Amino acid sequence: MPVETEVVEYQTVEIGAAYLVKSILHRLGVVAAIDQELKYQPEIAATYGRLAQVVIFNRMSLHPQPLYQLADWVTQHGIDRLLGLQATWLDDDRLGAMLEGLAAHQGAIWSTIIGNAVREFKPDLEWLHSDTTSVYFEGRYEDAEGAPKAAEHAPVLVKGYNKDGKPQNVQFVLSLITTKRVPLWYRPWDGNQTDDGVYLADLTALRATGLLPENVVLIGDRKLCNQETMLAFCRTNQCFLAAHPWTDTATATWEQTWQALQQGELAWTPVAYVTRNAAHKPVEQRTQYRVCEVTHPLVDAAHDKVYPLRWVFSWSSSKAELDARQRRKALAAGEQALERIKGLLGKYDYKSRKVIESRLEKALRKAQAGRYFSCTLQGTDEDQAWELRWARCPTVISQAERFDGIVLLCTTVPVERLSAGAVMIKYKEQVTVEQTIDFIKSPVQIRPMWLHSPRRLAGLTLLIMIAVLVAALLEYQIRRQIAQTGQLLDGLMPEHRDNPYPTAAKMLKAFQDYALVIVRHADGHEDVHFPKLRSVQQQIWDMMGLSPPA
Repeated sequence: MPVETEVVEYQTVEIGAAYLVKSILHRLGVVAAIDQELKYQPEIAATYGRLAQVVIFNRMSLHPQPLYQLADWVTQHGIDRLLGLQATWLDDDRLGAMLEGLAAHQGAIWSTIIGNAVREFKPDLEWLHSDTTSVYFEGRYEDAEGAPKAAEHAPVLVKGYNKDGKPQNVQFVLSLITTKRVPLWYRPWDGNQTDDGVYLADLTALRATGLLPENVVLIGDRKLCNQETMLAFCRTNQCFLAAHPWTDTATATWEQTWQALQQGELAWTPVAYVTRNAAHKPVEQRTQYRVCEVTHPLVDAAHDKVYPLRWVFSWSSSKAELDARQRRKALAAGEQALERIKGLLGKYDYKSRKVIESRLEKALRKAQAGRYFSCTLQGTDEDQAWELRWARCPTVISQAERFDGIVLLCTTVPVERLSAGAVMIKYKEQVTVEQTIDFIKSPVQIRPMWLHSPRRLAGLTLLIMIAVLVAALLEYQIRRQIAQTGQLLDGLMPEHRDNPYPTAAKMLKAFQDYALVIVRHADGHEDVHFPKLRSVQQQIWDMMGLSPPA
């Protein structure tokens, strides 16, 4: 007698790194932080905090989709099963309302999440790095009168200097404070915003969370070293370290310092610093570093005080070679431009002194060689007996050579806490905040955005920054575990070429093939099974200190 068996269907759906990200978001209390601030919730069997996870998952898939395609993406990748929601809930109106609510409470939500991150992962908070970037947008963001749209809790989008080379697009300025690559604070500023005032405002806001130690040091770029910002830091007894621009005062001080070095009144101090990439090279092929320190007074006329700044002149052999090479290139380009103009004298429109001198100035400026040459143009518009002569300026070239390899660093950190050599080494770590910015722009792809509401853009930026935080914590925690235990991730790279510095992108890709198994029974009900993690996935899971997978 035949036995009837239940018809069972099996389906696998690749969810990628969403399961890992969900567990980290839970540890950070992201859903609770959002739901606590957004008092109104959608009229569905899910909160905005749960829906927000979808956007974060999508950004961390490293192939983000537009918001209007999220419903299809959720179904395709099994995110609806993972979160227990329906794809139809992710319509434009509901997502738009969520983003506007997030924008209104972005500061409070971020502060709560960062507080949880500090307690859970305990990152170093003594040395922080700050920088800004511009984020451009497609589409129009103007009101009926053609003025930029203004909205509460959102930046004003306008055209301006754009670090992505998109001056034709409107933009806002995004500021960051990080520890290593982990973002601790961010803020969207109006487009075309200068960096003046950004550093202190962000550090003050981050201090207000109560997370920072008293001895925190903010490290920034040249924009931090303007008079008012430095005075503000000194007046409030806050420490900073930054590259100093080559102002007239800085240039004159280096000239005096150079003379003192030549006369033996000052001396260079070698710095034992080796980059990770140069560690495998023979000693003689590695970049050499040295520093020389002087004191420079910062005068506070308003309060009749003088603050002593530490000016550290840092020299590196690789930068010296680069500067010399660029000058030789400029000199050659200048010579070529002058020869070209000499051959055109009296021809075409090179027949008036005004035009010729204008072309000379433009050509030398383009070659970045104007200061290296003295030029004499003989002849008149009437006789057209033009003759162009030029000569290199040895004094100017010699003076420029003194600056080869030199970077000026400025700090208020006491020498007992940070030697001159350590100042240079600490500033080298500024690259970490730049790497965070690179991660925001690619692969998370914060730009270009297409939403037409500045408030929704601000809400989406919050979710993108949470995604960046998760990726940075993943990288930070795994590298720290490797450094402490010496145990590398086996199987992350082909041919077991694993290293102590795995990137977040590589670790997220290690989960790309992770799939749910959906068992569909004859009566219509479904069971969702979570397969066992592969070896490298389990290693990452354990190093992150996450609860055992379901």
